Amino acid sequence: MASSGVRHGQTGQVQNMMMKFNRTTNDPEFDFDGKNLTKGETDGSSFPNGGLRATHTAGGYLALDTSSPIFLRGDTVFIPSAFVSYYGAALDEKTPLLRSNACLSKHGKRLLKHLGLDIGDREVVSNIGLEQEFFLIPREQYYRRPDLQLAGRTIIGRDAPRGQEMCDHYMAPPSLANPALACMQEIQDECWRLGIPLKTRHREVAPNQ
Repeated sequence: MASSGVRHGQTGQVQNMMMKFNRTTNDPEFDFDGKNLTKGETDGSSFPNGGLRATHTAGGYLALDTSSPIFLRGDTVFIPSAFVSYYGAALDEKTPLLRSNACLSKHGKRLLKHLGLDIGDREVVSNIGLEQEFFLIPREQYYRRPDLQLAGRTIIGRDAPRGQEMCDHYMAPPSLANPALACMQEIQDECWRLGIPLKTRHREVAPNQ
């Protein structure tokens, strides 16, 4: 599985069954060979190539991305991979990121060494934390608000709490009395199935939002 830059964040996938038939007994057997994770080949001819490629260079090559966790969804084991062309051009969004990380580590270690800190065989790594803020509005209330339907934001109505009102503050726990907590739990469950751990959830204040 590789993230596709052509399809803007969706994935390119090749799904293989972990089973084969024994040629001697004709019985089905589980078949999962580790060498298949080292490199895989598929048809990359549907990706942009400028019309200047020979048939033997039409392949797209998958390599296991050891920096991303393998995860299970439904009846399929998803193995994140990098996806490149015959000549090594990136066909996905992940390969440029991995190459950037390698470059960052290489030159980051050079810089640290010049600053008197030799980290040896360790790598310089980059981390990213994603945050998503959203408002939950009951469906029947949404249909009564033409500003939300047409503009996607509040244009009319009461202002949100802007001071230190204790009735609706940042640290208040998500209430069990409304569907907001159930919504967040469902989002966490779906993200976990995709290998995305969500560590924090909380209420949000809304000044100027």
